[in-house]
Amino acid sequence: MIPAMSEEITADYFIAGCGIAGAVLATKLAKSGKKIVISEQGPRFSETDRAGMLLRARETLNDYADYNDDTNPKAVTPHTSASNGEQTVDWTALRLFGVGGTALHFEGIMSRPFVPDVEVKTRFGYGRDWPIPYAELDATLLLAEHEVGVAGDFHNPYATPRRGAYPMPAHEFSYYDREIFAPALEKLRIKTHFCPRAINSRPYRDRPACQGCRICKFCPSGARYSPDRDHVPKLEKRPNVKIMDGVSLRRLEASPAGDRIVAAHALRVDEGTPIVVRSERYILAMGGVETPRMLLLSAQGSVHKDGLGNQGGQLGRGFSDHLNPYVTIDVGRPVGSRLGFETMISDYFRARVDRRRQPTFVIFSSPAMDWFPIGNEATTWATTGESLSLKDLRESIPRMATLSTMTELEGQGVLELDENDFQGFAVLRFVPPVAAGYFFLYALFLSGHNHCLEIRHPCRPFGHARGNRPVWTRKRAALDSVWMD
Repeated sequence: MIPAMSEEITADYFIAGCGIAGAVLATKLAKSGKKIVISEQGPRFSETDRAGMLLRARETLNDYADYNDDTNPKAVTPHTSASNGEQTVDWTALRLFGVGGTALHFEGIMSRPFVPDVEVKTRFGYGRDWPIPYAELDATLLLAEHEVGVAGDFHNPYATPRRGAYPMPAHEFSYYDREIFAPALEKLRIKTHFCPRAINSRPYRDRPACQGCRICKFCPSGARYSPDRDHVPKLEKRPNVKIMDGVSLRRLEASPAGDRIVAAHALRVDEGTPIVVRSERYILAMGGVETPRMLLLSAQGSVHKDGLGNQGGQLGRGFSDHLNPYVTIDVGRPVGSRLGFETMISDYFRARVDRRRQPTFVIFSSPAMDWFPIGNEATTWATTGESLSLKDLRESIPRMATLSTMTELEGQGVLELDENDFQGFAVLRFVPPVAAGYFFLYALFLSGHNHCLEIRHPCRPFGHARGNRPVWTRKRAALDSVWMD
């Protein structure tokens, strides 16, 4: 077979990835009049596509329906799972591929780092401090909050003080947060506060206020920020900007001396035809997983034999992310509903822990029936022997809630090249660390709720959520210790 001729494209700036980072950066650069070319491996999703996905999810009772379900498999990098000891993490629903990136379905949580997050060496004696002090980050974080549109307020007793206000006021607390969750944590002497969200509490940047429709993943109103609804339409009106969807970056080519990038090599996903982009500047905005993958794939010559810019051997090391361990409980009284997202959290365990001994985490809780397929748990609790009590089932569902943490992986994860994907290029294998402290801390947290919430039923074995799908852990011995009597 005769190889297809390469299509060659020139630009002043080439940006790989059209998620939040790529779209916002392109918006700023486009004002210069320079030629901007953006590549995105996934497709575009129209409002008709969104409506169709939402309708199919409701018709099939599939709460896990997502954007990439019907996407050409060639557009989705098949991230592999890895097992570390007895803890297994499934990363298949981790990130989305499409114009808008993972922000197509993210929950809009926009929590800031704290000073301890950027001073781990000074305060805890491990790792390195950030080279940029928090005082400088503060101004940039404020600009980002206004660019995306974040609703919040100053009433977080654990957060590092900020210099400016959020662009929108915080959402009002739900009945569950105000009347059940907050009083329970107060008994544990843990303060609660708002959860900053990129979801409009009032009209902002041509987006309406949240309508409380409780289907945030597809957000029919457009109140939740998504790049394809905000920045991308503005970019497409500029004659100096070109967005190429369905284009998969395969590697970056360095000069023979290894001192600069001279080309980006890509493929059109559907046709498999090659593209070469030659630009003055190359920017990877592909997220915390795809960016190191691309640098590893770009190994060449003697200077970059272990990956582009990986002379120190640290590329892919020190990977940090978050897991969301949760349990489902029967609180013992009706829990009400929510907007579709948590309005209240607590950063207590981000600010009041010795990070040398345990990881940090955020606490939150929700009425279960608003977001989680609770039929299995409710049916189990309403079953005695082989008999199912419909009366018990009807009574338990309105009382069910989830207790959750968002737990830091503490920068010990490893990303390394593993299997081959659809074009014969290696994909990443994840080796997450076992967060030794969080099973114990979570059990302690739940024990406190057992007294404060008057839990009626045992907690189900908890798992951890990645993306929008639950993943049950295999470490059963650890789970037995957190069941409630």
